[in-house]
Amino acid sequence: MQNKNRKKFFVTIKKRFLVYLLIIVIGIISILFISLYSGELLKNNAKAINILGKQRMLTQSLSKNASRLYVVNEELSSGDSIQSDSVLTQKIATIKQHLVEDGSTYQAVYENLATGTILFNDEIIKIPGKLLQKIEPELNYIVDIWGDFNLSIREIAEYDYKSSTFKKALVYINENNESLLLHSDLILTVFENHMVHQYEFFRNLIFFLVAFVAVVTSFLMYQMYSDLFKALNVFYKHIDMLGLESNNTHGMYKGNAIANEVEAMFSGFKETLELTEKINTYDSFTETLDYIYKSFNHFLPYSYIGIALLKNGNPMKVVASYGISEISHQGLAEALIGYEVSLSETSLGQIMTLKEPRIINDFEAYFDNRPIKKYSQILLDHNVKASITLPLEANGKPIGFIFFSSDHKNVYHKKHIEYLKILSNSIALSFQKNIFVDDLVYSSVLALAKLSEARDEDTGDHLVRMSRYVSIIAKKLKDSPKYKDIITNTYIVDLVKFSPMHDIGKVGIPDYILLKPGKLTKEEFEIMKTHTIYGANVLREAEENVKNKGRSLFSMGIEIAQNHHEKYDGSGYPSGLSGENIPLCARIVTVADVFDALLSKRPYKEPFTLETTLKIITEGRGKHFDPDIVDALFESLDELLVVKNKFKQVHL
Repeated sequence: MQNKNRKKFFVTIKKRFLVYLLIIVIGIISILFISLYSGELLKNNAKAINILGKQRMLTQSLSKNASRLYVVNEELSSGDSIQSDSVLTQKIATIKQHLVEDGSTYQAVYENLATGTILFNDEIIKIPGKLLQKIEPELNYIVDIWGDFNLSIREIAEYDYKSSTFKKALVYINENNESLLLHSDLILTVFENHMVHQYEFFRNLIFFLVAFVAVVTSFLMYQMYSDLFKALNVFYKHIDMLGLESNNTHGMYKGNAIANEVEAMFSGFKETLELTEKINTYDSFTETLDYIYKSFNHFLPYSYIGIALLKNGNPMKVVASYGISEISHQGLAEALIGYEVSLSETSLGQIMTLKEPRIINDFEAYFDNRPIKKYSQILLDHNVKASITLPLEANGKPIGFIFFSSDHKNVYHKKHIEYLKILSNSIALSFQKNIFVDDLVYSSVLALAKLSEARDEDTGDHLVRMSRYVSIIAKKLKDSPKYKDIITNTYIVDLVKFSPMHDIGKVGIPDYILLKPGKLTKEEFEIMKTHTIYGANVLREAEENVKNKGRSLFSMGIEIAQNHHEKYDGSGYPSGLSGENIPLCARIVTVADVFDALLSKRPYKEPFTLETTLKIITEGRGKHFDPDIVDALFESLDELLVVKNKFKQVHL
């Protein structure tokens, strides 16, 4: 009878455990499924917003090209234009082609939108019915005026610019452009609000599920602990009844050790759940990484955590992207971040292919019979003695690697790997969410910068050349003792990232000034100078928005946009800063920008020769430009010219 009761007791415990375990598994699967589903919805919303944002740009582009067509025709007819008749004729043909193509693109999007779909790179995105109802009034308004608007575009492209038909069409476009733009903006706003509401709904749902799973898990762990404690009491009672004092003492020691181990496991499981919750509450990936670093070092030994990510557009290269460490590895993160290497040159490719982690318990011995690459030497120089490397995956796709390193040898075992696999997956999900949001914000602002550049540049490669130039110059400056503690790899990465935003403020400058082929009047130049303040304010507003989410993205971009027209002798604008009072990033961008501008064609000039360009920069050394940066430019001239020749200017 007692055996039967004991069996029934253990069967009850087993069933209870399995039920709780099933609930937990279902809860975790639900969290993962909802995370993936919400991610897919947000991705589709982002695609839709991207298309509608381009519609807004097309509205401006159509109006700008219509006016530009008239201006170029006037210049051609004047007989005293700076450019040749053949060049102006080619420009007219190109503008007409762009007008027709942009008009067709604009119309196709709203025709699809009227049917409840958006086409993105041959992918059809369906629009929910409720969302379609919200945009229907604005869509109907656009449909009402688009017919005449589109007809006017085609008339401008077909009729002589002096004809009344051309002039009436141009007037109609200019009068209705703002209305078309307004209603395009309203549609875009509806989609953006819809995206925000979806994000908040799924975030709250995930919070609820995480809390539910945490409660169920905590209750299960309490029950298991309680049952084990009762079983151990029975065991110790029978040991006492046998009178085996020494064995009893030994048994008690074991019992305490087991209880402590169970408690530690419970604590670890709880902390793992807390990490999952943190992933969905922290808005900054670096905050999540800092939390991991501070909270999990009692589960495994490490003094440095690093993350390397596959490079965008080139998955065969990996870039060191994040790092956090103890004082024993001081400077390691700064030395590695931004360092780029091909997978084929390392053993990381094999780790990614096999999807298996790697343990190196003695770094020095590991390289006894192997060639030491530069990145390996950096690790050795910064006191890395042992390391575990795990591949990172998100949604089944490789995104990079995570490294747990120690300043002691022989500290890692296979038991650490399974735990780290769980941790690495959590980090990958956190990365995917937070970096996606950062990239979305950054890409939106960068798109605005490219739009402003496209208004007055004859080339699409100016921003590309600029980012390459500043990278080359900054790396040369980094070799100088004066700048080695200032210009880190992270600094260079940010400089390359934000230098294309230097002229973002030109979106606020009227076309008649920005596109003027001749010299600006004093009043026009004063207006032109405001693009520095306007650009800084645009980025400052974006910075305030992301700061509300615990981030800081655009601080260097603000410094560059506001100060890239300051001069070393204090004669620049907008604030008349001089010398090293001008932020270093702006001083570097100034030299790179002028170097490219002198060698490039502009509406008001032909490109200068290299000899003339270098002469002008030399004359500006210590006046317009920081002498150190000018010297770095001359020392890097061969590399700069390689970039110039690779991204040659394309004239329209």
